[in-house]
Amino acid sequence: MWKLLKNAKLYCPNVSAETDVLIVGTSIAAIGKDLTLPDFVDGKVIDLQGKALVPGFIDAHVHICGGGGEAGPASRTPALQLSQLTRAGTTTVVGCLGTDSISRSMAELLVKANALQEEGLSTYIYSGAYHVPMRTLLPSLEQDLVLIAKVIGAGEIAISDHRSAQPQISQLQHLAAEARVGGMLGGKAGVVHIHLGEGKQGLKPIWTILEHTDIPIIQFVPTHINRTRTLLDQGIQFLLAGGNIDLTAGCDDFSTDLRVPAVLRMLHERYLLNDRVTVTSDGNGSMPRYNDAGALIGMGVGSVEVLWRDIRTAVLEGLPLDVALRTITANVANTLCLKNKGMIRVGYDADLVVLNNDLEVEAVWALGKCMVFDKQPQVWGTYEQSNL
Repeated sequence: MWKLLKNAKLYCPNVSAETDVLIVGTSIAAIGKDLTLPDFVDGKVIDLQGKALVPGFIDAHVHICGGGGEAGPASRTPALQLSQLTRAGTTTVVGCLGTDSISRSMAELLVKANALQEEGLSTYIYSGAYHVPMRTLLPSLEQDLVLIAKVIGAGEIAISDHRSAQPQISQLQHLAAEARVGGMLGGKAGVVHIHLGEGKQGLKPIWTILEHTDIPIIQFVPTHINRTRTLLDQGIQFLLAGGNIDLTAGCDDFSTDLRVPAVLRMLHERYLLNDRVTVTSDGNGSMPRYNDAGALIGMGVGSVEVLWRDIRTAVLEGLPLDVALRTITANVANTLCLKNKGMIRVGYDADLVVLNNDLEVEAVWALGKCMVFDKQPQVWGTYEQSNL
């Protein structure tokens, strides 16, 4: 079925005049004023009445098959369900493993990504987990990148964290080299998605690799960069040197100045909010809390809804919508080399989100299929309990 979305205020993510968008199959077929459906097609016209039509959100750090486990088997988080993502406006998701790569596996991650793809989303995965040497699907990271379509990089590899494997510089260096070559051979970004804890070294291991090898700085995407003030300062220097940084949404236990809305506003005011800044949810992962002695004192589960929640808050507090959107759309697609994603353009995938006047997610199309309308899921995951 063809779909014609009329009278949309388009954010591509740059803002443009009110216009129409034609969806044919999984792609955007036309953009322009006064478009109509041909008489010979089976189609549907939806009048958006001047509401914002934005690219579908790309969440590049989600524990889709579950995470956690730091407090024992009962603390493992469950697998994510389709409507949790679609209600949040997410149409493309990158799955990852975390601390637990013993009871969780790369095979499990890949199968879950395939399941979400069958249910209607675009999905990718990182190969590996916190620990180095890596656990991969095939014998090497290079082979994963070249031979497995969904693998786009390595991650999340933990450094500067008491839960990491405390990898040697030589191990990280070899991993980054494999990601570089595997990405080139596979036509992918081949990024190394780096988990940063509150450890003493911060970004120092990455700087050491950059100083002693020819691996380019863009090969690394350090995340949780807003975890501490010291780490954020290091991240800004990394950004100024040409690197990528990823902020983590939903960190309500952080001081206000380290939460995504405040950090994005600060970067914008300092003219640093460029196309190498992204935001992810760390959704469905565990949220352990430790005391100063390193003892676990609490546990929660991350929500994918915080991605848009924090971006929306930043906009309501003064950040331009088109600027804020880039951190979860075009910037992510550019960093991860995701083709036909992150923008509203003819020939691009029809991944679209309608925002109401309060900037709430009202409707979602993923690959041309309506997943959410009037805030209600239209498509449910295979084992979700529908209220229809």
